[in-house]
Amino acid sequence: MEIHTVLPSGIDMGELQVEVDERKRAQEELCHLNMTLEQRLARRDAELAAAKDELRQDNRRLSQDRKEISRLEENLSHQSETLARQTLTIENLNRELESLNYSISHDLRAPIRHLIGFSGALLEDYGDQLDGTAHTFLDSIAKAARKIDSQVEALLKMSRITRQELNLTRVDLSRLVHDCAASLQQASPQRRVRFTIADKVSVRADAALLRTALENLLDNAWKFTGTRDSATIEFGHRQEGEGTVYFVRDNGVGYEMKYADRLFGAFQRLHRSDEFEGVGVGLATVQRIIHRHGGRIWAEAALDAGATFYFTLSTEPGPGN
Repeated sequence: MEIHTVLPSGIDMGELQVEVDERKRAQEELCHLNMTLEQRLARRDAELAAAKDELRQDNRRLSQDRKEISRLEENLSHQSETLARQTLTIENLNRELESLNYSISHDLRAPIRHLIGFSGALLEDYGDQLDGTAHTFLDSIAKAARKIDSQVEALLKMSRITRQELNLTRVDLSRLVHDCAASLQQASPQRRVRFTIADKVSVRADAALLRTALENLLDNAWKFTGTRDSATIEFGHRQEGEGTVYFVRDNGVGYEMKYADRLFGAFQRLHRSDEFEGVGVGLATVQRIIHRHGGRIWAEAALDAGATFYFTLSTEPGPGN
């Protein structure tokens, strides 16, 4: 038996097929759009999850940073308290040092000067009644008292240098060295010493303190070249890295480097006092001045082959500026 499909009148079979095909295409496009949307939603969900995870990490880091800041603030508070205590301690020490300096200046030096005065008076008034041994004893007493008085004066000067406030200005080191050299030549015109002084060397420093330091270094070179027939003293500088090293060099008697650690100690001497005069605080004073300027000082030498003293200054940009 045959089955016939009866279509409503007026409907074309071709048009129906076109409509069916269009609906299929629309359904396929809809499926594709749904799939694309789902993929985008999945990516957005993944990005959102990653963002949430990063936010959680940021929050953890922020919490750690806050804890670290809190710890640093606590440490800073402790350091401030420690600094305040240290400042108070330094102020107390300075007051004690002032008191000690006053006592040394008045209470200690008075009996020393009495020793000098009364031993001199004894020699003057009763010298003809004393034998040679007594004269020798009194001379030794007076000489020792004068030495102590000189040492006390040197210590007081060194103490003042350590405590005085820095007054930083532009200082012409070359001019200072020329002035010091002229003073040495004027004080001992019989000596012939050849000075070599670098030109246009300027620094930012305390002029009075730098003058004292250079006077001590040049006086040291002058003294230890005293036995040379042809003495030479040189002031110069050289670059080391980004900094400048200054030096004072002489061709004097020098010293053995194994004793170099004693150079800058107060009253430390590498030569006998009967060979070279002095109280032994010059280089100690220089070291304190250089340290006040944030620099360092050291020396190189050889016995009977001269010495060179090097120093740096951190408060200056370099020579000639």
